[in-house]
Amino acid sequence: MRLLTVLVMLATGALPAHAHWNDIDLQAADGVRLKASYISPAKPGPAVLLVHQCNMDRKSWQSIGRKLHDAGVHVLTLDLRGFGDSEGEGIRGAGGFGEFLQKSHGDVDVAFDFLAKQAGVDPSRIAAGGASCGAMLTAELATRRDLKALMLLSGPPSENAVTHIAASPELAVFAAATTGDTIAPGVDAGLKGAVAGSPHPRSTVKIYSGSEHGLPMFAKNAELEPALIGWLKQELIGD
Repeated sequence: MRLLTVLVMLATGALPAHAHWNDIDLQAADGVRLKASYISPAKPGPAVLLVHQCNMDRKSWQSIGRKLHDAGVHVLTLDLRGFGDSEGEGIRGAGGFGEFLQKSHGDVDVAFDFLAKQAGVDPSRIAAGGASCGAMLTAELATRRDLKALMLLSGPPSENAVTHIAASPELAVFAAATTGDTIAPGVDAGLKGAVAGSPHPRSTVKIYSGSEHGLPMFAKNAELEPALIGWLKQELIGD
């Protein structure tokens, strides 16, 4: 009987623990090959796009991505151009950080559009999030694509993004930063202001003492990761 049950679960895709990340090739508007990883819960549900900070790559999201997948969320992680396995120039290219950001906005659009078209993804329940430069990019993505939730770690949103957040009662925002961030000084105040201007009742900001920037906040502040996972599950699934 146990063997029969396992075979039925395999046939119906009901064993999420056996799911694995699938490496994806995406093509940017200028022809640059971008690498991403996608994991599906093998059933209809919401989705999340995660964009790394500019001293990491897409693999930095594997732990959080796996936990979201286990909750029934489709997850796509992207290597920005010049990082990880993606082609192109990164922040040290001839055009510097500004040109990198300008090109990466389009790259993030390509990743979002790929995710939204995957079988089983509910296009009305897609979130995006990032750390540092990834947060800057996903904050802007929210102004161009319909998002249900936005997660920003240590990344200052632009004035355009802050204005959009304030005008979007359907967009829930989760933000976190430290008071002593030396990579993005003042980012804590910027994120507090952005969340304060959000009309969504469950928009949340968490400010911690310390100087950690982006994902290293998780190791220093043990409650942050479960709080983020729980918040995303609530916004996307209703748990």
